[in-house]
Amino acid sequence: CIDNPSDQKDAAICSAQTQTVMLPADRQVQPVEEAVRGDTLVTVVIDGLPQPLTYSVPEGVSARIGSIVRVELGASPRLGWVVSDQGLPVQPVEIPTDRRPAEAEQLSLLDSGELSTRLKPILASLPAFRPEMLPLFQWMADYYGVPLVDVLETAIPLPNSVLKELDAQFLPPKRAPRKRAIQNPEIDEQAKKGAPELTASQSEATSTLVKAIEDRTFQPFLLFGVTGSGKTEVYIRAIESALAIGKSAIVVVPEIALTPQLFDQFSSRLDCELAVLHSEVGASERWNTWQRVLRGELRVVIGARSAIFAPVQDLGLVIVDEEHETSYKQAEGLRYHARDVALVRGKLTGAPTILGSATPSFESILNASRKRYHLLEMPTRVSTRPLPAIEVVNLREVKRRDMPSENISPRLHELISETLAKREQVIILYNRRGFSSYLQCGTCGESLSCPHCSVTLTYHRRKEIALCHYCDFSMPVPSHCKECRDPKRVRYEGDDDGDWEEYGKMLHIGGGTERVVSELETLFPETRIVQMDRDTVTKKDAYRRILGEMRSGAAQMLVGTQMIAKGHDLPGVTLVGIINADVGLHIPDFRSSEKVYQLITQAAGRAGRGSEPGRVIVQTREPHHPTIVATVVGRFRAFARFELDRRKKLHYPPYGRLMRLVVSAPLKDEALEAAQLVARMAQELIKRQTAEREGVEDEEIPFRMQVLGPAPAPQERLRGRFRFHLLVKCPSATALSRLARELNEWKGSRRAKPAFRLVVDIDAVDML
Repeated sequence: CIDNPSDQKDAAICSAQTQTVMLPADRQVQPVEEAVRGDTLVTVVIDGLPQPLTYSVPEGVSARIGSIVRVELGASPRLGWVVSDQGLPVQPVEIPTDRRPAEAEQLSLLDSGELSTRLKPILASLPAFRPEMLPLFQWMADYYGVPLVDVLETAIPLPNSVLKELDAQFLPPKRAPRKRAIQNPEIDEQAKKGAPELTASQSEATSTLVKAIEDRTFQPFLLFGVTGSGKTEVYIRAIESALAIGKSAIVVVPEIALTPQLFDQFSSRLDCELAVLHSEVGASERWNTWQRVLRGELRVVIGARSAIFAPVQDLGLVIVDEEHETSYKQAEGLRYHARDVALVRGKLTGAPTILGSATPSFESILNASRKRYHLLEMPTRVSTRPLPAIEVVNLREVKRRDMPSENISPRLHELISETLAKREQVIILYNRRGFSSYLQCGTCGESLSCPHCSVTLTYHRRKEIALCHYCDFSMPVPSHCKECRDPKRVRYEGDDDGDWEEYGKMLHIGGGTERVVSELETLFPETRIVQMDRDTVTKKDAYRRILGEMRSGAAQMLVGTQMIAKGHDLPGVTLVGIINADVGLHIPDFRSSEKVYQLITQAAGRAGRGSEPGRVIVQTREPHHPTIVATVVGRFRAFARFELDRRKKLHYPPYGRLMRLVVSAPLKDEALEAAQLVARMAQELIKRQTAEREGVEDEEIPFRMQVLGPAPAPQERLRGRFRFHLLVKCPSATALSRLARELNEWKGSRRAKPAFRLVVDIDAVDML
C-alpha cells in the first residue's frame, strides 16, 4: 500500500502491498562537534565497514552528497560514497577485533581530539547520483535489511573504466557533443506523428493523470486496460504533460525487448531527447548516458528494472509498464522489486506513479479495491477492435499419429496455413528454450544431468551442445549412454516389422522453441520464421532486428518464450498459438496459477491488434483446469477473487508478508546443518521481537510471525551447492525488515563452521 501517516514523523513508504515501513529518525546524519568547525568534511560509506567514516575535502576537489570518491583506508586506496556533506558526530567507536591496524586507526579518529589535523582527505570525486535520491536508497537499506553501501553499488552503474580513472589525478571527461540518444538513426528522418483520437476511457484516464501531474502531488494509479486498449498512448500524453511543466519522467519495462518499440513510439511523438538504460547497453555508453541524465540534459528515461534509479532532474512522473511481471524482482545480489521502489521514489519526490497492466498483480488488485491505488480502467480495445477469440485444443483427445508434428496439433496447423495464405502473420509461444527438454537413455532410462545442478541438460541443436540453463555448464552431445554403451544390437520384444534399435542410444525427450522452429520449417518450408528467446538475443540490437523483420513483413512467423508475450504491438499478427499452456502450472509456487493466467492472456493479446480480427489456439492437456478456463472465458476478476480467497486463508501475499531464506553449502549435510542453524536463529530473533511487544494490543495483526522449514529447495543443487530453504510469514513489513537486517548482521559476524551462504529475500517471487 501507499500510506501517508501524517502523525508519524520520518515515515517513508511501504512496498506495493499492505504495510508501512518507517525510516528511523536515528539514521539521520548529525554534524561533527565544534572542535572541527571551519573544516570541510563529508561522511563516506565504504563497502565492508560497519559504519560511515569522516574525511576532509581539500581545495580543488568537489565532493558532495551523491559523489563517488577515492579515499585511503589505512594505506589502501578504497572507493566510497558521500552520504552527508557534514561529518559524523564525535563519539566512541567499537573497533572490530578482526580489523587491520591501519583501518582501526582510521576508525579511532572519530573518538580522538585530532579530527581537524589527522582526518585523511578525499583524493578524487565524481558525481554519481542526486542528493535528493539518498532517502530512497536509505529506505531500500532499511526495508531489505542491508547496508546502505550495498544499495548504492546495486543502483549506480559504474563501469570499470571510470573506477580506474578515479584517482588523485582524475579529471572529468570532456563534455560530449549533444546528440540524439537513439537506437534507430532512421527516426531522425521521420516526421513527428500526430496524436490519435482518444477513446472515452483513454480520455478519462489521461485527464485524471494530467491533473495529478500538474498538481505535482504523488498519487499511485493502477491503469487496468485490456491488451490493445491503448495504454501506451496514455503514457505519451502523461509524459507530454510532465515535460510541459518542466518535469522529467522515468518509464520502466519488464523486458529489454520492449525498449526499442517504446523508444520508437516515444521518439515519434515527444520533442525531446530520450535516454535508454538497461544492462545490454555497453558499460561506457550507459555511464555516459547516466551522466547526461544527471546533468539534466535528458529528461525522459526508458529502460528495464534498473532504470528506476536514473538520476533525473525534477522527477514528475513514474511509469511501470506491465507492472505484474515478476522480472521486476532482482534475482541476484540485492533482491529489490523495481515496482515497489518506483512507488517509494514517486512518494518521496511527489511524482504521480502509474502501474499499467492488462493482468494486474493480485497485490495491486487488492490495493485498488482498498482505495490505496486510484483505479483507471480501459475495458475495450481502440477502434472498437474485438478481443481475439480463444479456442482450446485438448491434446489428450488428439491421437499421436494425427499430429502433423511433435508439437503442432491438426487444428493449429490448419489455422497457420489459413493465416499464411491470407498473408497475415503468426506468433507461436512455447515457454521452454532449446531443441529438446532433455536427453534420456533408451535402455536404462538415465537422463543427462548437469554435474553442478539438480536439473537435466537441455539439448540445443544449433550449437550441438547440451546446456544447463542455470549455471551455463555445457558439453558435447553424446550419442550413447556412457553406462550402457555396447556395440551389439538388440531387437525389441514385439517388433514385428524387423526394425532394430541401438543399445544405450540417447533419445531426445520433450521440446523447446528450437524444436518448434524446426518442425514449422519442415511444415512450412517457404515461410520466413524468426525465433526470440535468450539463445537468440545475445547480440546488441538483436531484439530490434527480430521484431523489425516482423513489422516490415520480411518474416511471417515469430516463435519464442515468454519474452514475446509482453507488450509487443505487431499489427500484422492475427493468429497466436500456445504450444503447451500447462508449462509452469504445477511448479511448487503459490503464484503459479496467477503467472500462467497472465502469460496466456498477454500472449493472446498479441493477436488482432491491426485491422483484422485475431484468433488464439491454446493447446493443453488440462482444458478443465480453473486457470485455463478462466483465461479462455476472460473472467479475470472472478479468477482473482478465487485465488485471493485461497491466499487469505494461508496468510500468503498480499494478506501477509513473505521472506524466503535460502541456505547453501558444497555438501548436503553441511547445508542441512546450516539451514537448521538459521531456523533456530530466526526463531530466537522472532521470540525477542515478540517479547518486546508483550502487552501491546494490535487488532490489525491477523497472525503471528512464523517460520516454515527448512526443506530441500525444489532445485536442490545449483552451481555445485546444495540448497535448503525456509519461508517466514509475517503480518508486518517493519518486523520482517528488522528480522532480515538482524539475520544479515548475524551471518556477517559469525566465523564458526559450517561455512555457508545465506540469501535473505524479502517479498520473494522465486520459490525454486
